[in-house]
Amino acid sequence: MPATTETAPRHDLTKEIVTVLAEIRQTTVAELEAEGAGRDLEMASPEAVAVIATLQTRFGRRLAQVEDLEPEQLTSVANLAELVHRRWAAGTPIPAGSES
Repeated sequence: MPATTETAPRHDLTKEIVTVLAEIRQTTVAELEAEGAGRDLEMASPEAVAVIATLQTRFGRRLAQVEDLEPEQLTSVANLAELVHRRWAAGTPIPAGSES
């Protein structure tokens, strides 16, 4: 998914979020998907913050701001995908060499 895409499809974001969450939890995507068994995967707020930071670095754009980070938006993959999807078009590019 290129950083220049104006709209990020939710299913792509969900896949990216699950992939990053698997990296954070040091497990495989397949194990996470099995854990979810077709349901929304829950996550702790620190995991969600780490996912956002990783996605911002990968795609070179800001995807969330402090005011976006309500606790209920950070509790599951679907909620986080919705937040990032809403912020995608408005996400400003992160200048090269900047911290996310």
